[in-house]
Amino acid sequence: MRYLSRKTLKLLLVTSITLFVSLLMYIFYLHGKEPNDITRKQVINDNNEEKDIKGITKFLSDNRDSKTENTSEEINSREIVPDKAALQKDAALDQRKIDAFDENKIKEPNISNEKLHSTFGRKVAFIYFSHNRESFLPYFKNGTTPEKTYHSKLNVSLIGQRLGRRLKSNGIWNRVSNVDIITMLYERDLKFDSSYEMSRKIVIEEKRINPDLEMTFDIHRDALPRSLSTININGKSYAKISFVIGSAHQSYKDNLNFTKGINELIEKSYPGLSRGIIIKSQKQGNGVYNQDLLPNSVIIEIGGVDNNLEELYRTADVLGNIISQYYWENIH
Repeated sequence: MRYLSRKTLKLLLVTSITLFVSLLMYIFYLHGKEPNDITRKQVINDNNEEKDIKGITKFLSDNRDSKTENTSEEINSREIVPDKAALQKDAALDQRKIDAFDENKIKEPNISNEKLHSTFGRKVAFIYFSHNRESFLPYFKNGTTPEKTYHSKLNVSLIGQRLGRRLKSNGIWNRVSNVDIITMLYERDLKFDSSYEMSRKIVIEEKRINPDLEMTFDIHRDALPRSLSTININGKSYAKISFVIGSAHQSYKDNLNFTKGINELIEKSYPGLSRGIIIKSQKQGNGVYNQDLLPNSVIIEIGGVDNNLEELYRTADVLGNIISQYYWENIH
């Protein structure tokens, strides 16, 4: 009888452990699932009311830095100084064009899931926006000029969120910043060229609270016209990409090597999509761009002021796939 009781206890213990592990895996699965939402189509009013629009968070913006030297041809960026009034009050949007966009209809490129990878909750990537109110002319009312194309909701942060979702679909858990740097600047009575000083604080804080951090991506858009910021690949329109590396710190070659690896994979699968890697010294801009904080760090310029969300999201998906491929093959 004693023997049978001991055997029964062992069976119960094994069963309990199995159920516990299964429960943990189910919780991870539920936590990792992405909500099937697209509320970019919901109302983005032209007034100053704060709306809780799902998936559209409030960030910052700023002007660009100076001219560039580069490691490839035809990749010079165009800089714009933002209109101060446009930073303080959102320019009027064309709501009909916003309502006409449905991100769920973007089916290419497909997610590559040949191998099952996951960081299992470890947020190894951080996506943030030093100039987050940079927006896109197709969604503004007629007469809006590039220097006024800034918005507190419809801006490059949407592209970063799309990139974050695609990375997670490929098993790379990440965090997308929701910090409003423009408010940080106003509170400190700082000018727009202090944006990187503010975003630096954000990256440092992320490093402090997240010991798993391995990659950071600062997402921007360029001011180049559509003819230079767009490419047609297999009948689909994509927003072009360029990468910016600051050379004003000792370890910038680590950033450059990381970026070259990603850029080479893009060129292999999507020739012409990347406009190349721009290297900026301190004489040409900030020169560091927070990239001294982590070797796997880069600024990514996605598209230009004339690109639409379909093109931008499609390119963000490509980036998510390529970065994932590079991570699983070279970093993890």
